[in-house]
Amino acid sequence: MISSGKLSANVILEDIPDSSDIPERFVTATETKHRVESSLMMKTVTLLTDAVEAHRLMRFQINTDIVDAGTSWTTALSKLLTSLDDMMLGHIADSISLLSILKDVYLKHANYLAAGLSSQLMDCDSLTAEAHVIAIRSQSTATTSVEDKRLELLRDRLGYLDRTLDDFDEMLDTEALKSSHQWHYFPHRLRVADCSSTFRSARALLEAVIEWLDSFIPQVKSGIKKPVNAIIFTNTTLLRSNMTSLSECLMSYQNELNDFENELSLVHKSTLKAAFKYEPPTTSLPKFNMDGHWLESITSRYIANSLLKFNLAEALHTNGSEVVASANQLYSDIELTLFTKVSDLIDKQQTSMVSFYSDLLQRVASLQRYMFANDTELGEFMRRLSIWRMPIVNFQKAQVCMLLVVA
Repeated sequence: MISSGKLSANVILEDIPDSSDIPERFVTATETKHRVESSLMMKTVTLLTDAVEAHRLMRFQINTDIVDAGTSWTTALSKLLTSLDDMMLGHIADSISLLSILKDVYLKHANYLAAGLSSQLMDCDSLTAEAHVIAIRSQSTATTSVEDKRLELLRDRLGYLDRTLDDFDEMLDTEALKSSHQWHYFPHRLRVADCSSTFRSARALLEAVIEWLDSFIPQVKSGIKKPVNAIIFTNTTLLRSNMTSLSECLMSYQNELNDFENELSLVHKSTLKAAFKYEPPTTSLPKFNMDGHWLESITSRYIANSLLKFNLAEALHTNGSEVVASANQLYSDIELTLFTKVSDLIDKQQTSMVSFYSDLLQRVASLQRYMFANDTELGEFMRRLSIWRMPIVNFQKAQVCMLLVVA
């Protein structure tokens, strides 16, 4: 009894002397069988041509998307970045034009009122501090003529400040009528948020301090030493605090305009970018191309019957894994140097744009607080920006497929 294992082709061939031509005949017979039986022949040819086509497709995609300057990702991304930069630069230019209008209206019609009143407040603040000191000293020593004059100066300045505060809103309305923009872009509400309550509190404290000075000045000038009610020191302290806060309120709009201008200047300088640059993987690309030519060569030779399937199998066994490894290495190089770089760049661009437009929205909303309630020009400006109509850009082409074919 002879086992079936003993009858296998490999065992039989090993038992035949090396000098015999039977092994060669066996290979020839096997080759003939694969050539004669069309199903075996076509299976091998199909596997080979599929491998060649897969390699050729990958090479075409790499040449198109990576190497060719006219169709590469580098060119497309550079165009995209240029387009986005142009869009942002256009919106920055629009914002600068808007800011120019706001500043022009403010400087012509409101700045002198706000700055003038703020100056009065600061002047009265320092004089009130002096009066506080004089009041403390007057309880123990007689005041000097200089101190009496400082008290009288404070009384006059506070009276003038009181009249200015009383006329402030009316004067703003008058200036709004003079504006060439017909009430638009006009900072009518310079006292926003808590500033209105600060304004009312300052007016009440101002009247209380004026009333006290009207009785205190004749008293100290006559040389009468009399204790000063503690409420007076509280009122002068609160008045100074309110005057400082009110001055900040009055100048807040101008500060908003200055901050807006500084932001636009910084963004304008940082928006201009160089074109995206990428060098193809010069180390792994030549080897990948050579492997493609080798695959095409052995395939054409096998189909033309100038290469035996035995020799084909030996060649694929020797070099096939190296071909696949070379393709994987090339893709890995591209993924690390291009796809990762593109992803980081897109993320950075997105962050920059989101930051700019978010800040712009917040800035315009903040400026809107100062405008007349029916002035919608700032809102209309934001609606005209093309960012709200920009198509979504989707970068999904981040893989190149390679078929692994085993003959």
